[in-house]
Parts: sequence; C-alpha cells; structure tokens
Amino acid sequence: MKITFPKEEFLKQLYPVMVTVSTKNTIPAIEGVLIETMDDGSLRLTSYDMLKGVRTFVKGATIEESGSYIINGNKLLQILKVLPNESDVTIEVDNTYHVTISSGKSSFSLFALKGADFPALPELAGEKGFEIGADVLKKMINQTMHSIAQDDIRPILTGSYFTVGEGKLSVVSCDSHTLSICSVVCDIKDIGKKYSLHESLNIPGHALTELVRLIGDGEKSVRIYLGFKHAIFHVDDVLFFTRLLDGDYIDYNRFVPKEQTIFLTLEKKRLQEGLERAMLIAEEKIKGSGRSYVKLTLEGNTLTITSNSQGGKVYDEMFCQHEGADLEIGFNCRLLLDCVRAADSEIIKITMKGATQGITIEPAEKNGESDFFYMVLPVRMNG
Repeated sequence: MKITFPKEEFLKQLYPVMVTVSTKNTIPAIEGVLIETMDDGSLRLTSYDMLKGVRTFVKGATIEESGSYIINGNKLLQILKVLPNESDVTIEVDNTYHVTISSGKSSFSLFALKGADFPALPELAGEKGFEIGADVLKKMINQTMHSIAQDDIRPILTGSYFTVGEGKLSVVSCDSHTLSICSVVCDIKDIGKKYSLHESLNIPGHALTELVRLIGDGEKSVRIYLGFKHAIFHVDDVLFFTRLLDGDYIDYNRFVPKEQTIFLTLEKKRLQEGLERAMLIAEEKIKGSGRSYVKLTLEGNTLTITSNSQGGKVYDEMFCQHEGADLEIGFNCRLLLDCVRAADSEIIKITMKGATQGITIEPAEKNGESDFFYMVLPVRMNG
C-alpha cells in the first residue's frame, strides 16, 4: 500500500476515530486504526474496541498502491502531529509489513498488521432508523448521564434507556441512588425501511460519553439506525456504532415516591451555588477519612445547607417557598448537585416526605415541550 494525502485532512478524520482505539487491551489489532483504500479514491479509517467503533473517510488522497493495513493508532497520531505542515504525507507499507511515514525530509518507520487481522465488525446498517436534531439528542444525554451506574453489578443500569415515539424522545437513567427521567417534544423523522418511531434502546454510558464528544456544537442532525444488537449513529461524515445493552430495563415508575407531604420552591441557581460551596467540605478527604454528607435543614421559608468534615465546616442559607412540616435530611452532595445542575428550569420544585425517603426535583412550571424529573435518595446522618 502506498498513499499520499493532505496532513490536515487526514488528522481531521483521524481524531474522531481515536475515541474507540483501545489502550488497555492485549489484542494488538484493536490498538490500531484500520486503513483501507477504496475504489472511489478515498481512504477508510476504522477503529473498534469490541464494544463500540468509529468509521470515517479521507477524501483527496492519492492512491499509488491499494491495500488494507492496521497501524497503531496512538503512534500514528503522534507521528502525524509532529510532521511538517508544508508537505503532504506519504504512508507506504511493504510486503513485510514495514511502514514508512514521510513528509518532506522527515520520516518514521514502524510495523503494521494485515487488515485481515482486524476483528469482524457488526453489520453497520439497519432497516429501522430515525433522524433527530443533534442539539436535542446531546441535551437529553447530558441531562441524564449523571445517573448512569458506574459498576456492573446490574449491567442493565450501566446505560441510558431511550424511548422514541412520534414527535417525542424520552431518556431514563438510574444508578440505584438517583433516578433521572427527561423527555422532549421534537421533530423526529422516520428514515428506515421499516417503521421505527416506536422503539426503545438501552445505550451504554461509555458509548454516550463518546457520542456527545462526536456531536460537538452547531446545528446538525443525527441519523440513527438500529441493527440486531447495535445502534449506528451518523454524525456529519462520521459513523459511530455501539453494542446495545441486552435485557428489559427496570420498572422505574415503581420507585417514584408517592404522597409527598413537604413542598418547596426556589431558584435553581441559588441552590446550585449553595451545594457547590458545600462540596468543598463534603468532598474533602483528610487522613483517609471518608466523604461527609451535606445536611439540608428546612425551617419555615429558610433552607439551610451545612456540612462538617475534619477539614472544616460550611454554612449557607437561602429563601424558599415552603409548604408542610420542617425537616432535616442528609445527602451525598455530589449526587444531589448533579441532579440540580441538570435541571433545566430557573425555578425548581422539590418534594419530600421524611428524612429516610427520596426527594424529587421537577420544574416549578411545566411548559409542555420538555420535562425533567429527578429523584435522589438520602443518606443516614450521624446522631
């Protein structure tokens, strides 16, 4: 294989591919990028970590000898970044898999693997598909991602559960400590060969993290196709695919607190600021001591936030509109703060019942277009 291409164009397509290059694996092939010459004169770049992958195309290349080879992704990226910008880059692979990467009077040598050693990819097509605004999809992911479970004790909870309907997208995440439910009325276009606007899918959290990065900013749409066990996302000229989580999602509605008796309404920004201050103390670890909880004290129309640790203490109070009994309740500060940060409303409503039961966070006034619901479980306080 011998190919020559503009450095910047190749790097532009290589960066998204790098997000699924494995760095913690004993399989050399998935630590590399598969480079293939195509009949239309383009180069196809693919990476795959056995769970998710990315495919892009480099236009404007000159192909002197066709081929298919795997080159270590991190080495390739590092080499291309330091090569001169003034000249095109040439990659040549001989019959002994010896690679020469050159530009101007600079060159590097390393070794490749044959393309046939690359792991078999899933079918990157699906008969069912839909198209949605990238900004909508990114916002929904960001509003629920903090509730994705980080351990695999219950694998089904390590992803977000998406439900697609005609004109509505809903996303649910639950990590056994918090529950996030968000929905939005939006334009969803059916683009599949089979009807697909009544579908549900559970996308792993590690894939959502990379998908948000690939979406970036700007007005665009994302085309999503559903395969047998995979979802395929088309973002501009980048194809991202991931294995879906198997199994039925939990019946999360049965965890939603019923018959709450304490209600408070306050500014989301003010509560967030108070919790961010408390985090400085609650998250502090000194001489092996564990994290402290943050205590919320509700008395009349005053909400007080306090936290104590070996390193100090914090006190903050704010105004709120309050109905029901007074209450003292403790939380993991980070979990509560993540939900408050994600709340998409200037004024939020919090409902409670007692110091040992979960609280809910919702918009004070619903607009009919988008909605969010967060539940956070309290922690047991000392004394």
